[in-house]
Amino acid sequence: MKRWILAWVLAVAALLSVGLPLKVRLDAPRMGSPLVLGPNGSGWIECRASLPWVPGAWVQKALKAQWGLALNEGGLRLLETQIHGNRYRFRVASTPAEPGLHRTGFDGIWAQGAWPKTYRLVQAGDFHWPGQEDTLVAFVDEMLVVKPAAILFSGDMAYDPDPEWFAMLARQFRRLEANGIPVISCPGNHERKGWSQYLRSFGPHTFHRVDLGPLAILSLDSAHGRDQFTPSQFRWLREQLDHLDGRTPILQMHHPTFPPGAALAGKGDGSGGALESYRAAFVRLCEERGVPIVLSGHWHQDVVFDGTGRLRDDTPDFPGTKFVVTTALGDITRKVVRWNHGGYHGYRILDFEDGKLVRYTHDLPGLASPAPIASTPLGTHKARP
Repeated sequence: MKRWILAWVLAVAALLSVGLPLKVRLDAPRMGSPLVLGPNGSGWIECRASLPWVPGAWVQKALKAQWGLALNEGGLRLLETQIHGNRYRFRVASTPAEPGLHRTGFDGIWAQGAWPKTYRLVQAGDFHWPGQEDTLVAFVDEMLVVKPAAILFSGDMAYDPDPEWFAMLARQFRRLEANGIPVISCPGNHERKGWSQYLRSFGPHTFHRVDLGPLAILSLDSAHGRDQFTPSQFRWLREQLDHLDGRTPILQMHHPTFPPGAALAGKGDGSGGALESYRAAFVRLCEERGVPIVLSGHWHQDVVFDGTGRLRDDTPDFPGTKFVVTTALGDITRKVVRWNHGGYHGYRILDFEDGKLVRYTHDLPGLASPAPIASTPLGTHKARP
Protein backbone atom coordinates (compact mmCIF):
# COMPACT_ATOMS: atom_id res chain seq x y z
CA MET A 1 0.00 0.00 0.00
CA LYS A 2 1.30 3.43 -0.91
CA ARG A 3 2.31 5.59 2.01
CA TRP A 4 -0.14 8.39 1.23
CA ILE A 5 -3.01 5.90 1.11
CA LEU A 6 -1.94 4.40 4.42
CA ALA A 7 -1.68 7.88 5.95
CA TRP A 8 -5.14 8.76 4.66
CA VAL A 9 -6.65 5.54 6.01
CA LEU A 10 -5.05 6.05 9.41
CA ALA A 11 -6.28 9.64 9.53
CA VAL A 12 -9.84 8.60 8.74
CA ALA A 13 -9.65 5.79 11.29
CA ALA A 14 -8.41 8.22 13.97
CA LEU A 15 -11.20 10.68 13.14
CA LEU A 16 -13.84 7.98 13.34
CA SER A 17 -12.47 6.64 16.62
CA VAL A 18 -12.87 10.10 18.15
CA GLY A 19 -16.13 11.10 16.46
CA LEU A 20 -18.13 7.89 16.87
CA PRO A 21 -20.65 7.45 18.24
CA LEU A 22 -21.80 10.76 16.76
CA LYS A 23 -22.11 13.53 19.35
CA VAL A 24 -23.77 16.91 18.77
CA ARG A 25 -23.36 20.20 20.65
CA LEU A 26 -26.40 22.45 20.39
CA ASP A 27 -25.22 26.06 20.04
CA ALA A 28 -28.56 27.83 19.53
CA PRO A 29 -31.20 28.09 20.75
CA ARG A 30 -30.15 27.55 24.36
CA MET A 31 -31.26 28.56 27.82
CA GLY A 32 -31.24 32.36 27.84
CA SER A 33 -31.22 32.71 24.05
CA PRO A 34 -34.52 31.28 22.77
CA LEU A 35 -35.75 31.19 19.20
CA VAL A 36 -39.13 32.85 18.65
CA LEU A 37 -40.77 31.98 15.34
CA GLY A 38 -43.16 34.74 14.31
CA PRO A 39 -46.18 34.45 12.01
CA ASN A 40 -45.00 33.07 8.65
CA GLY A 41 -41.42 33.47 9.92
CA SER A 42 -38.51 31.09 10.30
CA GLY A 43 -35.30 30.77 12.27
CA TRP A 44 -32.12 28.76 12.55
CA ILE A 45 -31.05 25.92 14.81
CA GLU A 46 -27.24 25.78 15.06
CA CYS A 47 -25.10 22.87 16.22
CA ARG A 48 -21.70 21.21 15.85
CA ALA A 49 -21.13 17.51 15.28
CA SER A 50 -18.19 15.37 16.34
CA LEU A 51 -17.68 14.40 12.67
CA PRO A 52 -17.75 16.65 9.59
CA TRP A 53 -19.89 16.21 6.47
CA VAL A 54 -22.12 13.47 7.85
CA PRO A 55 -25.71 13.43 6.53
CA GLY A 56 -28.01 15.97 8.09
CA ALA A 57 -30.44 13.19 9.01
CA TRP A 58 -27.79 11.69 11.30
CA VAL A 59 -27.33 15.02 13.09
CA GLN A 60 -31.10 15.44 13.43
CA LYS A 61 -31.33 12.01 15.03
CA ALA A 62 -28.54 12.91 17.46
CA LEU A 63 -30.26 16.22 18.30
CA LYS A 64 -33.38 14.32 19.27
CA ALA A 65 -31.54 11.69 21.30
CA GLN A 66 -29.09 14.00 23.08
CA TRP A 67 -31.05 17.26 23.38
CA GLY A 68 -34.70 16.27 22.99
CA LEU A 69 -34.98 18.54 19.96
CA ALA A 70 -37.02 16.85 17.23
CA LEU A 71 -37.38 18.53 13.84
CA ASN A 72 -40.65 18.04 11.96
CA GLU A 73 -42.33 17.34 15.30
CA GLY A 74 -43.97 19.46 17.97
CA GLY A 75 -45.14 22.05 15.46
CA LEU A 76 -41.73 22.51 13.83
CA ARG A 77 -41.23 22.21 10.07
CA LEU A 78 -37.75 21.74 8.60
CA LEU A 79 -37.24 24.08 5.64
CA GLU A 80 -33.54 23.97 4.87
CA THR A 81 -30.26 22.33 5.92
CA GLN A 82 -26.81 23.91 5.65
CA ILE A 83 -23.60 21.96 6.27
CA HIS A 84 -20.16 23.57 6.66
CA GLY A 85 -17.69 20.94 7.86
CA ASN A 86 -18.90 19.94 11.32
CA ARG A 87 -21.23 22.96 11.63
CA TYR A 88 -24.89 22.34 10.87
CA ARG A 89 -27.74 24.83 10.51
CA PHE A 90 -31.38 23.85 10.18
CA ARG A 91 -33.96 26.47 9.20
CA VAL A 92 -37.32 25.76 10.78
CA ALA A 93 -40.75 27.36 10.85
CA SER A 94 -43.82 27.03 13.03
CA THR A 95 -47.15 28.83 12.83
CA PRO A 96 -49.44 28.47 15.85
CA ALA A 97 -53.17 28.24 15.27
CA GLU A 98 -53.95 30.88 17.91
CA PRO A 99 -52.54 34.35 18.64
CA GLY A 100 -50.00 34.73 21.41
CA LEU A 101 -46.75 33.04 22.38
CA HIS A 102 -46.66 29.25 22.46
CA ARG A 103 -43.97 26.77 23.44
CA THR A 104 -43.14 24.17 20.85
CA GLY A 105 -41.92 20.66 21.55
CA PHE A 106 -38.51 22.02 22.66
CA ASP A 107 -37.99 24.37 25.62
CA GLY A 108 -35.87 26.88 23.70
CA ILE A 109 -38.15 27.34 20.69
CA TRP A 110 -41.34 29.38 20.77
CA ALA A 111 -43.99 30.15 18.16
CA GLN A 112 -45.91 33.39 18.03
CA GLY A 113 -49.23 34.11 16.35
CA ALA A 114 -50.52 37.61 15.67
CA TRP A 115 -48.54 40.27 17.56
CA PRO A 116 -50.48 41.99 20.35
CA LYS A 117 -50.65 45.77 20.45
CA THR A 118 -48.99 46.01 23.86
CA TYR A 119 -45.88 44.28 25.16
CA ARG A 120 -44.40 44.14 28.65
CA LEU A 121 -40.81 43.15 29.37
CA VAL A 122 -39.10 42.75 32.72
CA GLN A 123 -35.36 43.28 33.25
CA ALA A 124 -33.38 42.08 36.28
CA GLY A 125 -29.84 41.14 37.21
CA ASP A 126 -27.27 40.90 40.00
CA PHE A 127 -28.82 37.92 41.76
CA HIS A 128 -28.33 36.85 45.36
CA TRP A 129 -25.47 34.78 46.78
CA PRO A 130 -25.75 31.05 47.58
CA GLY A 131 -27.96 30.44 50.57
CA GLN A 132 -30.52 33.01 49.42
CA GLU A 133 -32.18 31.02 46.68
CA ASP A 134 -35.58 31.91 48.14
CA THR A 135 -35.17 35.42 46.70
CA LEU A 136 -35.13 34.08 43.15
CA VAL A 137 -38.06 31.79 43.93
CA ALA A 138 -40.02 34.81 45.21
CA PHE A 139 -39.13 36.77 42.08
CA VAL A 140 -40.34 33.96 39.84
CA ASP A 141 -43.56 33.77 41.84
CA GLU A 142 -44.00 37.50 41.34
CA MET A 143 -43.41 37.22 37.61
CA LEU A 144 -46.28 34.75 37.37
CA VAL A 145 -48.44 37.68 38.52
CA VAL A 146 -46.83 40.37 36.34
CA LYS A 147 -46.90 38.04 33.28
CA PRO A 148 -44.37 39.81 31.03
CA ALA A 149 -43.86 38.71 27.43
CA ALA A 150 -40.23 37.89 28.36
CA ILE A 151 -37.69 38.46 31.13
CA LEU A 152 -34.25 39.91 30.42
CA PHE A 153 -31.51 38.88 32.85
CA SER A 154 -28.60 41.30 32.47
CA GLY A 155 -25.75 39.36 34.03
CA ASP A 156 -24.36 38.38 37.43
CA MET A 157 -26.83 35.55 37.71
CA ALA A 158 -24.16 33.20 39.07
CA TYR A 159 -21.99 34.26 41.99
CA ASP A 160 -21.15 30.60 42.53
CA PRO A 161 -19.54 28.50 39.76
CA ASP A 162 -20.80 25.26 41.28
CA PRO A 163 -22.89 23.19 38.84
CA GLU A 164 -25.60 22.95 41.51
CA TRP A 165 -26.10 26.70 41.31
CA PHE A 166 -26.55 26.57 37.55
CA ALA A 167 -28.93 23.67 37.99
CA MET A 168 -30.96 25.81 40.40
CA LEU A 169 -31.02 28.65 37.85
CA ALA A 170 -32.23 26.25 35.19
CA ARG A 171 -35.05 25.02 37.43
CA GLN A 172 -36.30 28.54 38.08
CA PHE A 173 -35.92 29.60 34.45
CA ARG A 174 -37.94 26.55 33.40
CA ARG A 175 -40.66 27.53 35.87
CA LEU A 176 -40.96 30.80 33.98
CA GLU A 177 -40.92 29.11 30.60
CA ALA A 178 -43.53 26.58 31.70
CA ASN A 179 -45.81 29.55 32.36
CA GLY A 180 -45.24 31.07 28.92
CA ILE A 181 -42.43 33.50 29.85
CA PRO A 182 -39.20 33.14 27.82
CA VAL A 183 -35.89 34.04 29.46
CA ILE A 184 -33.31 36.13 27.56
CA SER A 185 -29.93 36.65 29.22
CA CYS A 186 -26.38 37.92 28.85
CA PRO A 187 -23.27 37.31 31.02
CA GLY A 188 -21.85 39.63 33.67
CA ASN A 189 -18.49 39.79 35.41
CA HIS A 190 -19.32 37.16 38.05
CA GLU A 191 -20.12 34.59 35.37
CA ARG A 192 -16.40 34.68 34.51
CA LYS A 193 -15.62 32.91 37.79
CA GLY A 194 -17.32 29.83 36.42
CA TRP A 195 -16.99 30.60 32.72
CA SER A 196 -16.81 27.00 31.54
CA GLN A 197 -19.93 26.14 33.51
CA TYR A 198 -21.70 29.20 32.11
CA LEU A 199 -20.87 28.18 28.54
CA ARG A 200 -22.04 24.62 29.18
CA SER A 201 -25.34 25.90 30.58
CA PHE A 202 -26.04 28.83 28.26
CA GLY A 203 -24.14 27.89 25.12
CA PRO A 204 -21.23 29.52 23.28
CA HIS A 205 -23.08 32.56 21.92
CA THR A 206 -22.46 35.19 24.60
CA PHE A 207 -24.13 37.87 22.45
CA HIS A 208 -27.26 37.12 20.46
CA ARG A 209 -30.55 38.41 19.05
CA VAL A 210 -34.11 37.37 19.85
CA ASP A 211 -36.99 38.75 17.77
CA LEU A 212 -40.10 39.03 19.91
CA GLY A 213 -43.06 40.46 18.04
CA PRO A 214 -42.25 44.09 17.14
CA LEU A 215 -39.08 44.03 19.28
CA ALA A 216 -35.53 42.93 18.44
CA ILE A 217 -33.78 42.15 21.73
CA LEU A 218 -30.00 42.34 21.36
CA SER A 219 -28.08 40.86 24.30
CA LEU A 220 -24.43 41.92 24.47
CA ASP A 221 -21.35 40.71 26.34
CA SER A 222 -19.55 43.64 27.98
CA ALA A 223 -16.90 41.22 29.29
CA HIS A 224 -14.89 41.60 32.48
CA GLY A 225 -11.53 43.20 33.09
CA ARG A 226 -11.98 45.08 29.83
CA ASP A 227 -15.61 46.22 30.25
CA GLN A 228 -15.76 46.70 26.51
CA PHE A 229 -16.91 45.10 23.29
CA THR A 230 -14.68 43.15 20.96
CA PRO A 231 -14.37 44.48 17.39
CA SER A 232 -16.27 41.48 16.03
CA GLN A 233 -19.13 42.01 18.50
CA PHE A 234 -19.39 45.69 17.60
CA ARG A 235 -19.53 44.82 13.90
CA TRP A 236 -22.23 42.26 14.68
CA LEU A 237 -24.22 44.88 16.60
CA ARG A 238 -24.01 47.34 13.73
CA GLU A 239 -25.17 44.69 11.26
CA GLN A 240 -28.13 43.77 13.47
CA LEU A 241 -29.20 47.39 13.81
CA ASP A 242 -29.00 47.75 10.03
CA HIS A 243 -31.35 44.78 9.53
CA LEU A 244 -34.19 45.22 12.01
CA ASP A 245 -37.01 44.39 9.57
CA GLY A 246 -39.14 47.16 11.09
CA ARG A 247 -38.60 46.05 14.69
CA THR A 248 -37.68 48.27 17.62
CA PRO A 249 -34.22 47.42 19.01
CA ILE A 250 -33.87 46.83 22.76
CA LEU A 251 -30.30 46.37 24.02
CA GLN A 252 -29.10 44.76 27.24
CA MET A 253 -25.62 44.26 28.67
CA HIS A 254 -24.18 43.98 32.16
CA HIS A 255 -21.96 47.04 32.56
CA PRO A 256 -23.37 50.58 32.48
CA THR A 257 -22.56 52.64 29.41
CA PHE A 258 -21.33 55.72 31.29
CA PRO A 259 -19.25 56.22 34.47
CA PRO A 260 -20.91 58.15 37.32
CA GLY A 261 -19.02 61.33 36.34
CA ALA A 262 -20.60 64.47 37.73
CA ALA A 263 -23.42 62.38 39.21
CA LEU A 264 -21.00 60.58 41.54
CA ALA A 265 -22.20 60.12 45.13
CA GLY A 266 -19.42 57.89 46.42
CA LYS A 267 -17.27 54.94 45.55
CA GLY A 268 -20.26 52.64 45.47
CA ASP A 269 -18.30 49.90 47.24
CA GLY A 270 -15.87 49.93 44.35
CA SER A 271 -18.55 49.09 41.78
CA GLY A 272 -16.87 50.96 38.90
CA GLY A 273 -17.02 49.04 35.66
CA ALA A 274 -18.61 51.35 33.10
CA LEU A 275 -18.11 50.68 29.40
CA GLU A 276 -14.71 51.86 28.21
CA SER A 277 -13.64 51.01 24.66
CA TYR A 278 -16.26 51.71 21.97
CA ARG A 279 -18.31 53.91 24.32
CA ALA A 280 -18.45 56.92 22.01
CA ALA A 281 -19.07 54.79 18.94
CA PHE A 282 -21.67 52.73 20.82
CA VAL A 283 -23.59 55.79 22.01
CA ARG A 284 -23.47 57.33 18.54
CA LEU A 285 -24.71 54.10 16.96
CA CYS A 286 -27.61 53.87 19.43
CA GLU A 287 -28.66 57.45 18.75
CA GLU A 288 -28.33 57.13 14.97
CA ARG A 289 -30.30 53.86 14.81
CA GLY A 290 -33.06 55.06 17.11
CA VAL A 291 -32.42 52.63 19.98
CA PRO A 292 -34.95 53.69 22.65
CA ILE A 293 -33.25 52.06 25.64
CA VAL A 294 -30.05 50.30 26.69
CA LEU A 295 -30.46 48.18 29.84
CA SER A 296 -27.69 47.26 32.26
CA GLY A 297 -26.97 46.41 35.90
CA HIS A 298 -23.69 45.96 37.82
CA TRP A 299 -24.00 49.08 40.02
CA HIS A 300 -26.86 47.69 42.17
CA GLN A 301 -28.60 51.06 41.98
CA ASP A 302 -31.19 52.66 39.70
CA VAL A 303 -29.66 55.18 37.28
CA VAL A 304 -30.69 56.74 33.97
CA PHE A 305 -28.37 58.68 31.65
CA ASP A 306 -29.01 60.48 28.38
CA GLY A 307 -26.70 60.29 25.37
CA THR A 308 -24.38 62.94 26.79
CA GLY A 309 -23.77 60.97 29.99
CA ARG A 310 -25.91 63.32 32.08
CA LEU A 311 -27.83 61.79 35.01
CA ARG A 312 -31.52 62.29 34.24
CA ASP A 313 -33.08 62.37 37.69
CA ASP A 314 -35.36 65.16 36.49
CA THR A 315 -37.67 63.38 34.03
CA PRO A 316 -38.00 59.96 32.39
CA ASP A 317 -39.24 61.53 29.16
CA PHE A 318 -36.36 63.04 27.23
CA PRO A 319 -35.34 62.65 23.58
CA GLY A 320 -32.81 60.08 22.43
CA THR A 321 -31.65 56.79 23.90
CA LYS A 322 -32.17 56.07 27.60
CA PHE A 323 -29.08 54.43 29.12
CA VAL A 324 -30.53 52.64 32.13
CA VAL A 325 -29.06 50.87 35.15
CA THR A 326 -31.34 48.71 37.30
CA THR A 327 -30.89 47.89 40.98
CA ALA A 328 -29.82 44.43 42.13
CA LEU A 329 -32.42 41.70 42.31
CA GLY A 330 -30.81 40.12 45.38
CA ASP A 331 -27.21 41.22 45.98
CA ILE A 332 -26.20 44.15 48.19
CA THR A 333 -27.65 47.53 47.17
CA ARG A 334 -25.35 50.53 46.69
CA LYS A 335 -25.35 54.25 46.19
CA VAL A 336 -23.17 55.12 43.22
CA VAL A 337 -24.85 58.34 42.06
CA ARG A 338 -26.71 61.11 43.85
CA TRP A 339 -30.18 59.59 43.33
CA ASN A 340 -31.49 59.48 46.90
CA HIS A 341 -34.34 57.01 46.52
CA GLY A 342 -33.43 53.34 46.51
CA GLY A 343 -31.84 50.83 48.81
CA TYR A 344 -34.27 48.13 47.73
CA HIS A 345 -34.00 45.00 45.62
CA GLY A 346 -36.05 45.12 42.48
CA TYR A 347 -36.55 44.76 38.76
CA ARG A 348 -37.56 47.01 35.88
CA ILE A 349 -40.85 46.82 34.00
CA LEU A 350 -40.88 48.16 30.44
CA ASP A 351 -44.16 48.73 28.58
CA PHE A 352 -44.46 49.04 24.81
CA GLU A 353 -47.35 50.00 22.56
CA ASP A 354 -47.05 49.24 18.85
CA GLY A 355 -43.33 48.70 19.40
CA LYS A 356 -42.85 52.11 21.07
CA LEU A 357 -41.45 52.38 24.60
CA VAL A 358 -44.06 54.17 26.72
CA ARG A 359 -42.91 53.45 30.28
CA TYR A 360 -39.79 52.15 32.01
CA THR A 361 -39.92 53.59 35.56
CA HIS A 362 -41.96 52.85 38.67
CA ASP A 363 -43.79 55.48 40.70
CA LEU A 364 -42.49 55.24 44.24
CA PRO A 365 -44.72 56.52 47.07
CA GLY A 366 -44.12 60.17 47.90
CA LEU A 367 -42.48 61.06 44.58
CA ALA A 368 -43.83 63.04 41.67
CA SER A 369 -45.41 60.91 38.96
CA PRO A 370 -43.97 59.72 36.68
CA ALA A 371 -40.82 58.95 38.67
CA PRO A 372 -37.62 59.66 36.70
CA ILE A 373 -35.38 56.68 37.52
CA ALA A 374 -36.91 54.13 39.88
CA SER A 375 -37.36 50.44 39.16
CA THR A 376 -40.03 48.26 40.78
CA PRO A 377 -39.30 47.04 44.33
CA LEU A 378 -39.37 43.27 44.77
CA GLY A 379 -42.64 42.31 46.44
CA THR A 380 -44.76 44.97 44.71
CA HIS A 381 -46.88 42.44 42.82
CA LYS A 382 -48.05 39.58 44.98
CA ALA A 383 -50.35 36.72 44.15
CA ARG A 384 -53.87 37.04 45.49
CA PRO A 385 -54.75 34.54 48.22
